[in-house]
Amino acid sequence: MENNKPQLISLFAGIEGFGLAGELAGYELVVSCEINPWCQMVNQHHFPGAYHHGDIKTLNRQTIENKSKWNPLAATIVVGGFP
Repeated sequence: MENNKPQLISLFAGIEGFGLAGELAGYELVVSCEINPWCQMVNQHHFPGAYHHGDIKTLNRQTIENKSKWNPLAATIVVGGFP
């Protein structure tokens, strides 16, 4: 993988405040996980290049590797909002 831009994985994302802050700081949101359908719709609109997962109970490393553009060699921050 050639993308070495710092990356962000956001759990319990809500309407992706962490994603916006990360983007402003130079990070790329690569994974967003939120169970609320309305929040998912907002996140998909604002971050169309990210992989959006719906249930934290089924999200794992293999899913992230297979469905997102996450580069495990790039600096990655994992953040989480209050569930």
